[in-house]
Amino acid sequence: MRWVADTGPVLHLAEADALDLIPHLGDVAIPPAVREELFRLQPTVNLSPDVRVVPLVERNLVEADDWCRAGLVDRGEAQAIALARQLGADVLLTDDATARLFATTLGLQARGSLGIILWLAGQRRISQANAARHLDRLAATSLWVSPRVMGEARAALNRLGGA
Repeated sequence: MRWVADTGPVLHLAEADALDLIPHLGDVAIPPAVREELFRLQPTVNLSPDVRVVPLVERNLVEADDWCRAGLVDRGEAQAIALARQLGADVLLTDDATARLFATTLGLQARGSLGIILWLAGQRRISQANAARHLDRLAATSLWVSPRVMGEARAALNRLGGA
């Protein structure tokens, strides 16, 4: 699968000491604005070599800039969405609700940090116990997740274990 990430999921996985999950996803790309934002927010982040920084072609860069000027999404999110379209990505990784909604209106599938863990567990790329540990770690990061949503994620993980 081909994935494109904005800053949120990579940052939250880094905060949860879970960047080791990224190679399990497959092909993961980020645009330059996301790389810049990551290193500004967490200068010591150790990005996996499995995360490729891919520049936007002019047409997609202009598209991303237009979305920013219109106030639809922020720069990193706009570039990630434009890069997902450019690469024909299977999934956009974003923890931002507005970016997720905007991406889906453009026909992109979007998942967040919790979705990454659940997808990996569902694909049997990580164990249910490992997934549960990662959910616990994510709950202690800067990712804001309501208790209801976290409860739903844990229930989904439990259902996966019974499958």
